[in-house]
Amino acid sequence: MDSGPERVAALLLAFGQGGGPGGEHSVSELARSVGRERSQVSRMLQAMQRGGLVEQHPESRAYRLSWSLLILAAGAGDTPLLHVARPVLQTLVARKGEVALLSVQQGNRSLTVLREESHQSLRAGGWVGRSSPMHCTASGRALLFDSDDALVEELTAGDLATPMSALAAPATLSELFERLHTERAQGYAVASEEAEVGLTSVGVPVRDRNDSIIAVVNVSGPTSRLVHRVEEVAQILKSASAAIRRNLELPAPTQAAARRRG
Repeated sequence: MDSGPERVAALLLAFGQGGGPGGEHSVSELARSVGRERSQVSRMLQAMQRGGLVEQHPESRAYRLSWSLLILAAGAGDTPLLHVARPVLQTLVARKGEVALLSVQQGNRSLTVLREESHQSLRAGGWVGRSSPMHCTASGRALLFDSDDALVEELTAGDLATPMSALAAPATLSELFERLHTERAQGYAVASEEAEVGLTSVGVPVRDRNDSIIAVVNVSGPTSRLVHRVEEVAQILKSASAAIRRNLELPAPTQAAARRRG
């Protein structure tokens, strides 16, 4: 039987899956995510609220992670990567006017760790802390570019077994392999109407000095605005990816100067 801390950890991680605007989740949604009774999850959430880990909306009664927890989380993770990537994402937003995201692999999920947005794209794309399946997102498939077929199957089998409501998502492993083959050759992944109806994303891997994929930079926006600009956006993302890699390889004082320049 899992312990109390393990149950709390599982519940906190469930906030990264789905949810409404602002990352809010109902008690029923969270109960389904962790596979527990609604009443038990409700009691856990009340205790977590008293401890300052979550907040409850006074009208909808839905829960979201507290600001204090989000601020604490912002200081964790691969700090050099986040610091170097932020000004690059800000430049992307200034140039394209769409949401720019940085994602990393966490188990069999693509996890959003950084987000920059413009006034016209406040609700497009994922939010920080959200995790997504790897087979039907631009960030997820770009993270799979260096994976062999066996690893791709291992990381996506569970999600492929669950049919997606968006018809454009790969439905079988062979369809996924076909898309990966094309996307590897072109150097970027495109997910249009796959994870979310009306949303298109373009993703490019970010590599370290050893040429290993450490993250993905992507732009997301309404399909009506992005679908005819995919190649243009992809080329800008490739330049952004190269800039992040170059800045990561700089000495720390030079990295700080590069961040100030934006």
